[in-house]
Amino acid sequence: MEIEIDESDKKTLLRLTGSITFKNSNDLRKVLVKFSEKKTKKTYVDMSHVDYVDSSAIATFIEFLQLIRPYRGILVLTNLNETCKEIFKIARLDKIFTFDKEI
Repeated sequence: MEIEIDESDKKTLLRLTGSITFKNSNDLRKVLVKFSEKKTKKTYVDMSHVDYVDSSAIATFIEFLQLIRPYRGILVLTNLNETCKEIFKIARLDKIFTFDKEI
């Protein structure tokens, strides 16, 4: 997985590439924890080049939601392919995550 970061005053954009699995989800976690420590208000994650997520990736996103909840931070997952969307739907996590087609 590769992570590209684009930060501004109003939002943070992460562009992810590859699969997010147990082997690399901690790298994503470290980036997201830094954003939560900075109290980044809006975080967009562009997943247009992510082909697969496993349970550790989902756990990482859930942890980030828990970290940003106290200051009313927002996480938006964008451009998910059908496989990734289905993984979130099967776990019924489409009810707690915000999805968007584009940023």
